[in-house]
Amino acid sequence: MKQFSTSLAQGRAFPEALGHALLAVLMLLVLQPSAVLAQSDAKATVAVSISGVDDELLSNVRGFLPLYSFDDKEAPTEGRLRYLHGQAEESIRQALAPFGYYRPTVTSTLERNDGVWQASYVVDPQDRILTSKVDVSLSGEAETDPEFLAAIRESSLQVGKPLVHEDYEALKQRFQVLASQRGYFDARLQQGAIRIDLQKYEAAVVLHFDSGVRYFLGEVSFNQDKPWLSDDMLARYSEIEPGQPYLAEDLQQLQGDLSNTEYYQEVTLDVSPENANDDHVIPVVVNLTARNPTRYSFGAGYGTDTGARIKAGMTRRRVNQAGHHFTGEALISELRYGIAADYTIPGSDPRTDSWGIRGSVEDEHSDTSDYTTAKLGGYYRHRDGLWMKTYSVDYLVERYEVSNEDENSKLLIPSVEWTRTFPAELSERIYPAYGTLLQLSVRGASEDALSDTSFIQPMISGKWIHSFANSTRLIARGAAGTTSVSDFDQLPTSLRFFTGGDKTVRGYAYNVIGPSIGSDVVGGKHLLESSLEYEVPVSEKWSIAAFVDVGDAFDDEPDYKTGVGLGVHWRSPIGPVRLDFGHALDEPPGKELRLHLTIGSDL
Repeated sequence: MKQFSTSLAQGRAFPEALGHALLAVLMLLVLQPSAVLAQSDAKATVAVSISGVDDELLSNVRGFLPLYSFDDKEAPTEGRLRYLHGQAEESIRQALAPFGYYRPTVTSTLERNDGVWQASYVVDPQDRILTSKVDVSLSGEAETDPEFLAAIRESSLQVGKPLVHEDYEALKQRFQVLASQRGYFDARLQQGAIRIDLQKYEAAVVLHFDSGVRYFLGEVSFNQDKPWLSDDMLARYSEIEPGQPYLAEDLQQLQGDLSNTEYYQEVTLDVSPENANDDHVIPVVVNLTARNPTRYSFGAGYGTDTGARIKAGMTRRRVNQAGHHFTGEALISELRYGIAADYTIPGSDPRTDSWGIRGSVEDEHSDTSDYTTAKLGGYYRHRDGLWMKTYSVDYLVERYEVSNEDENSKLLIPSVEWTRTFPAELSERIYPAYGTLLQLSVRGASEDALSDTSFIQPMISGKWIHSFANSTRLIARGAAGTTSVSDFDQLPTSLRFFTGGDKTVRGYAYNVIGPSIGSDVVGGKHLLESSLEYEVPVSEKWSIAAFVDVGDAFDDEPDYKTGVGLGVHWRSPIGPVRLDFGHALDEPPGKELRLHLTIGSDL
């Protein structure tokens, strides 16, 4: 009996325990369904598929489609998801309308598979609406302005062509910009609309623009914070004729030309239509804040050609009210020292022309050159677009040593030098993606004109930089020069040709390539140099390069010397720093590995 009673009790306990467990599960499902579902939704992601459109249409659809912002991201709640999906068709219609598609069909689906909400939109743009009418008119003084007429003529808005909203907005904006740039300060848009007739499936464009009167520029006056330059000098920077029609580009030119000088640190123009008189003439007031009259500069560096060096300079930005300025500089290095001074007088157009007096003393004692030279002369310099043209006459006195014998030479040297640099802005020439430098020069002297020998020496040099899509750069440079001289022994060392070193043929020491007497390199009559370098960036500031340089300085026939190597380049805050390892392939004078360090802009 005892055994039977125990078994019966256990039999009653099992279904009782099972009932309690089922009851607990039911309570969990009833009381906390939202928590369970929310946890399930939190794990889901969204995948959006759009087909039937591409390029700019696809880009615009993505921008308008609300659900696309969740693509490949965690899904919102199911209610929010379905709400956004419900807006898709209208959003796609709005995205296509600016391109002229006004009756597209959209097939959309939203399904959940394996934890991913898949939203699919198949778009058929169908045909574009055509422009049946283009009503563009000008009133006011701009109705005969050639710039406004050109804007209408060049517009893409034409009857019979598909409607593109951007064409309408572009013409409207061009009218507004032209009005601002050309002095129509009372201009207003009288009527502007795009009218769509879906039944006829055609569009009409209406654009009526009233320019009002055109304003004029009056007298130009200069307001200086201190008496810096004379009014006559300042007036030479302006091309504005009192009474001329308003042109923003003339005002920008005036402001830019004065800002680019060394005289002023701030240039502002007050040309407000509110100051116009009854004849719509606006006075031009130029407000000028002067720079410090003197600028000092100091620098130190190292180059394998020159060794350690220090440099100090002083610029007197303004010497007098006529705008004269003065620059002086001193350089001391392990191989040479020099001082130079330049006094500049602005020309009739100070933006492009100047006259100058210059002088210098230079002394060099290297393994290949031993000379001291003094020079005094004058020049006229003219900027012609990208060309800087310099015409000068210098009197040179030089003591030089050849084969342990001292020589002296005196020469009166007229010269012409044309230099074309692109880009023109100095800041953009430090490390350009694209750029060119071309220099043409010719100099000479005559025994009949205060000179110890007669010679003529033309020369051409250039550099070309080209970047590719992967930001690598190809850099090529070259130089060629020749000398015709009556007595070569009387031609000073500074006028002879040498090559080899950091900026010519790397892998060789400084100026060791050239005709020699014994172990002394004495320089040659002719020069040929070329270089090709390929630079590959490895980070934002660092790159590596491979190069080959070829060149020779010679008297009769060239005996080219070749150097090859690798370099590491750093875009430092003070400009590109180049560390090149060059190997000389020919001997004499080389056949060794040399380190070349240079600092400075690429052009």
